[in-house]
Amino acid sequence: MAVDVQKLTFGNGGAFMQETRREVEQYLARGRTRLRGSLLLFAKTPVAIGLTVASWAVLVLVRPGLAVAFLCLVGLVLGALLTAFCVQHDANHGAYFRRRRHNHLLGWTADALLGFSSYAWRVKHNVAHHTYTNIDGFDDDATQMPLARFAPSQAPRPWYRFQHYYIWPMYALMGLRWQIAGDIAAFARGSIGESALRAPRGWNLAGVIVGKAIFVTWAIAVPLLVYPWWVVLGAYLGFSMITSLVMATTFQLAHCVEEASFTSAEQARARRPLWAVHEVESTVDFCPRNPVLTWTLGGLNFQIEHHLFPRVPHTHYPKIAEIVRRNCAKHGIRYTAQPSLRAALRSHFLHLRTMGRLGMPAEIEMG
Repeated sequence: MAVDVQKLTFGNGGAFMQETRREVEQYLARGRTRLRGSLLLFAKTPVAIGLTVASWAVLVLVRPGLAVAFLCLVGLVLGALLTAFCVQHDANHGAYFRRRRHNHLLGWTADALLGFSSYAWRVKHNVAHHTYTNIDGFDDDATQMPLARFAPSQAPRPWYRFQHYYIWPMYALMGLRWQIAGDIAAFARGSIGESALRAPRGWNLAGVIVGKAIFVTWAIAVPLLVYPWWVVLGAYLGFSMITSLVMATTFQLAHCVEEASFTSAEQARARRPLWAVHEVESTVDFCPRNPVLTWTLGGLNFQIEHHLFPRVPHTHYPKIAEIVRRNCAKHGIRYTAQPSLRAALRSHFLHLRTMGRLGMPAEIEMG
C-alpha cells in the first residue's frame, strides 16, 4: 500500500513500523495505561486555561501594581504556552477524545486564546508538516524563502549568511503574522505548501470568525478600557512575541538541526522512502530525560514519537520512545536525541549557519 497525496508517494508500512506499532498497542493495552495517560493529559487543561484566564482577570479587573502586573504577564505567557503545547496541539491531532468534533472544540482554544485559526493549523501542521516533514516546497515549516534557507535544495542568497543571527526576531514575529494576516493569506491562496486549504464554511467559518473576535476582545479591546493604548500595545506585543519565539524555536529544534535529514520533492519521488523511516530520520528528540521540560512542552521534545503516533496523548511519549529507539537500532534506522537544550540550540544555530553559507562564493583573505 502507499500514501499518494499531491503527487508525492511514500512506501507505507515496513517491518520497522509494523513491529513498533504492535509493541505500542501492547503497551497501551496494559492495565490502565491508556486511561492513566489520558487523565494526566486532561489534568493539564484546567491548569493551562485557568492560568491564562486568572492572570488576565487580575490584570484587567484588579489593576495591580507594577510588580504584580509583571507576574501576571509572566503567568499569561506561561498559560498561553501550556495551552499551545499541551491543549490545542493534542486536541487538533485528535489525541484528547474519540469524537472529532470534541477534539476540534477543545482545539479551538488556538483561535480564542492564541489568535490563530485551528482550522488552518490542522492543514499547516497535521497535513503539510507531518506528512512531508523536511521536504522542500511541501513542508511549509521548512520553506521560508526568501527570508531564510533551511534546506540544502533551496537556492542561496547573500543575506542568508547572517540568518543564524536574524532568525530569532523572525521567530518572534511569526505569531503576530498569523494573528494579523497569516490565516487570511492562507485562505486566499487556497493552499499551505502543496496541501490544499479549502475556504472554511458553516461551523468552521463561524469558528474562525468568532475565535478571532474573542481573541481581539480579550487581548486588545477590553484592556483598552482600563489602560492607556501604549501600555496595551506594549503588553500585546510582548505577549505575542515571547510566545511566538518559544513556540517557533521548540518546533525548529526537532527538525531544523544538523542531525535531521532534508530532501527535495524530486529526491523523494525518485527514492520513494518508507514514510515511517523518513519521519524518524528527519526528526530529532531533545532533552528526553528532563521531566519538567517534557511536561511544559507537552512532550514535543519527543518529536520522533509524536510524528509516528500523533493521535496518542503526549503523556505516553517517554515510554513509547523506549520502544521506538530499540526498534530503530534493530532495523538500522538513525535515531537521534540531543542530550540537552543547549546542545539542541547549538545544533540549530550551526545548521542555519551552514545553510546560509552553502553554495556561496568562498571569501578570500589577502595578506
